[in-house]
Amino acid sequence: MGKVKPGQERLLEVIPAFDQPEVWVRFPRQLGDVIFSIPFLYGLQRSWNAIAESQNKRIRWVAVGHAIGAAIFSEAHPDFIAESVIEAGKDQKPDPWALIRRWRKRPPVAFINLSQSARLAFAAWSARVPIRAGIADNNLSLLYHYPFIYRDLPIHLVRRYEPLLEQLTGSARLEWMPMLPERLGGEGGFAKLRTAGWQGGPFVTLSFGTRGFNKRWFPEIQQWSGFARIAIEHGLGVVWLGGPDEIELGNRLAKEVPGTWNLTGQTTMPEACAIQSKAWGNVAVDTGLAHTAAGTGRPTLTVNGVSPEQLINPLGPFALSVRGPCIDVSDAPTLLSPEENQGTAHRVYPMRVWNLLQGLVMESEGRLLNAALPMGAREDS
Repeated sequence: MGKVKPGQERLLEVIPAFDQPEVWVRFPRQLGDVIFSIPFLYGLQRSWNAIAESQNKRIRWVAVGHAIGAAIFSEAHPDFIAESVIEAGKDQKPDPWALIRRWRKRPPVAFINLSQSARLAFAAWSARVPIRAGIADNNLSLLYHYPFIYRDLPIHLVRRYEPLLEQLTGSARLEWMPMLPERLGGEGGFAKLRTAGWQGGPFVTLSFGTRGFNKRWFPEIQQWSGFARIAIEHGLGVVWLGGPDEIELGNRLAKEVPGTWNLTGQTTMPEACAIQSKAWGNVAVDTGLAHTAAGTGRPTLTVNGVSPEQLINPLGPFALSVRGPCIDVSDAPTLLSPEENQGTAHRVYPMRVWNLLQGLVMESEGRLLNAALPMGAREDS
């Protein structure tokens, strides 16, 4: 392919030919991985939007991906994501021929593949999209102008996008973007919360569900209901959040703790994220809703049992993961089945989660910093 110009120079070169330039971004399959890509997207948009504006153009950003991932953009403000294309082909895989037909009529100025989808890489190559970038681990680098390595690196998933951002913008600096309703939408979640009984007071969200069996907080009824009761005792409302797969467990938990608000399976992803953005605090297991909660900037505590924190910790200014000790250290250890006893989350007790979350809330409000200052330096002195 020869020497390739830096991405920002290439964009400046080709964008005059497009009346309505579009940039298509194919996101990963899982919600957490999508959230990890947002700092890259934020940096790319700021750089490329400025280039477009210098040419009196306005880029139309299009998200494409699986219903679990790209659905987070389905209600987004059009200046952020103008369209969210949910893959609905066989096995929910993308239909490259449909995209080729669409792109030949109205080709995008760029296609960025943040997944390992060979179908879309081929479609972008076949449609001769002028700027193509994507993950090169799957031997598809010849289809891209800007390939990058993603898998199996000993760094957090967020930072794996740094080389690609540098190729496309000239800077590898990633910046966190708060995931708020102003960008992602989801305001309908508040109406659903009010219908459930919320009258405007402080609340916590509890995201208990995950498809990873060994990521769950066993024994689930005891652990989650125990935390919910602590929160209620301290004057907080409790909101159960989860997807359609978790409705049964959500109903059991809500029945166990009367007076809590069960929205399991009743919200869209943007609506759940919007609710988390207004919470006093959020608690979750290692699931997509842990990452959206942390991404809002609100205090978020993730109960972790098996996942490698150094690679997947939720990203946010007040996000913390906690796991239990590797062996039982209690005089009365929790007895679980062999299938449930795969991680260490069951050795984390509700009161510890409450204490840690309370500390995060105090930190977010500046109270811990203020309390640590010498008397003469405190804000209230």
